[in-house]
Formats: sequence, C-alpha cells, structure tokens
Amino acid sequence: MLKKIVIYGCGAFAKLMHYYFSTANQYEVVAFTVDSIFLQDTFIYGLPVIPFEDITDDYPPSDFSMFVAIGYKSMRNRKRTFEKAKNKNYDLVNFVSNNAITYSNLILGENNVIMADVVIEPFVTMADNNILWSKSLICHNCNIGSHNYFAPNSVLSGYVIVRNLCFFGTRSSVIDKLVIADESFLVAGSVLFSDTVSYTRYSGNPAKPSNKLHEKTGIIISR
Repeated sequence: MLKKIVIYGCGAFAKLMHYYFSTANQYEVVAFTVDSIFLQDTFIYGLPVIPFEDITDDYPPSDFSMFVAIGYKSMRNRKRTFEKAKNKNYDLVNFVSNNAITYSNLILGENNVIMADVVIEPFVTMADNNILWSKSLICHNCNIGSHNYFAPNSVLSGYVIVRNLCFFGTRSSVIDKLVIADESFLVAGSVLFSDTVSYTRYSGNPAKPSNKLHEKTGIIISR
C-alpha cells in the first residue's frame, strides 16, 4: 500500500510532480494545499485543494506526509515554504526517479527531487529541498546543503561543497574541490574555477563575478 502524501503548491511544478509521483508508484497523492491567499481552484486533477492553514484538520501529519513543490522563481520562497511545512510537523518525502543513477551510500535529507537521467556518484551527501533536473551530474564526495537548484546538464566535479540557496544554470560546470557560498548564482553555460562569494552572480568561461545583485531579495529568476 502506497504512503499517502499532500503536495504543497498548485503551479506548474506541483502539477508536474503529481504526474511523476503518480507514474513512479512511489507515493499516492491525495490532495494539494496552498496558502489561502493563493487559493483559486478547489480541485486539481480531481483532488481537493485545501487551504494550508487548515491542512492538518483533514490531513494530519500523523497519517500523511507532504511534498513541497515550489519552483525556482524565488529561491528564498522555496526555503520559507519548506519551513512552513516542517513547522506543521510533516515528514517531507523525496522523489527519486527510477531512471536516475544513484548509489546506496547516498545520504539524503527531505524534499529532494532527483529527476530522470541524473547521475549522483558515490559518497555524496545532500541535505533538504534540493532540485536536480534531468541529466545533472554530481560527482563523488560532494556535500550539498539545502534549497539549491540544479538546471539540466549542470555538473559538479568531485569534492565540491555547496552551501544553501544556490542556483546552477543549464550546462553550468564547477571544477573539483571548490566551495560554493550561500546564494551563489551561476548563469547558464558558466564554468567555475574558483570558490564563490555569497549573493554573487557568476557568468562566462572562466566564470567571473558580478556585483552582489541579490543580497536583499535572494535569487529571483524573472524568465
């Protein structure tokens, strides 16, 4: 019998994750939830949409788990939403595609997404609420914090340390043994050869830093 989960979110990413959970047969999605100020639809795919403020009434954390499906447009919002779910004492499930390559010594926290064709080599540790999109490569002995986003075909070489709330654009690459500071933003196609500074955007090959563009707001993706 599949464990029952509620998806927190009702946007495109939440609907995509509903599809993945439903087809992978890892969990049974029984409802969606969203903050009441964003509530528009009462049903999605025939499942009820419950105001988050009331979610524990019908779907208590003693009987249901949750998956927080908030995309990357506002990285700090992903963190806030994760914390709101944890504050209601929900266990947050991971999604690991059946078509991803991982190893038994992978250490995962909660609410991580590992899409199809992702490769995670041995001796990797990953905390909470990370998204690894299709064909990302995490090489051996990397240590990844929380609330990070890896776009398709992004690459971490071995022994890289990633802190929190970082964004790795499509086809960005990081050479081995670097430290990626909090809220670093690697633009698509960037190739990074040195440690980063927090709140800083990097682009080019080799990647060069811009000013601290998002220290107050966090990383916001406008497109």
